[in-house]
Amino acid sequence: MKYNFALQKGDRSQEAVAVHQTCVMDGHKIQYFDNYKKVPEDFIPCGTVEWCLKILGKPVTPDYYPDFLKAFLFRKVWQTNEWPLGEKVFIKPADKYKRFTGFVTNGGYRGKKRGPYWCSNVVTFKNEWRYYISYGKILDTGWYWGDELNTPPAPVLGFDIPSDYCGALDFGDMDGFLALIEANHPFACGWYGTDYRTYTQWIVDGWQYMKALI
Repeated sequence: MKYNFALQKGDRSQEAVAVHQTCVMDGHKIQYFDNYKKVPEDFIPCGTVEWCLKILGKPVTPDYYPDFLKAFLFRKVWQTNEWPLGEKVFIKPADKYKRFTGFVTNGGYRGKKRGPYWCSNVVTFKNEWRYYISYGKILDTGWYWGDELNTPPAPVLGFDIPSDYCGALDFGDMDGFLALIEANHPFACGWYGTDYRTYTQWIVDGWQYMKALI
């Protein structure tokens, strides 16, 4: 099946390169846009989070910790509207993607942002991997942080993923436990896999999934 792809003008990321090369190899239509309003309805976007959400036309609330993965947190994670004064926690916005970049607080008000927030205990991961999920199937995996000399392959996930789920799942080695770092919706996520076609198919499936949320 042939698809139409809309790439953000000026995007030279490895994700854009992956989609562009797949289109050239497989004969998909590709067009670059500087204005999201000009992207036709039947085009699948590849670009920044903000750009893709403008094309989608609806805000999307992050689901960093899906219910089916909460058993794999191995740390305290909570949502709050109150700034965690007196605590050092990892904090990120709970209402929208990229409102601010997640960081570790110092226990005071330094760097304070408005809520709501997701907070978690500060933990250390030895290695981190991303799993690209399309309707319950792992399409590909990729190491992205940790032991740069060995870049160990992604461990096998020993559980079933719901058949209606699409997304990017980040897991890390935390004291010997394979723990969930976070989950993200299936668009505008960094590509750490090995096959361009696989990433492009994940983008296709993910956009269909995103549109079904409207």
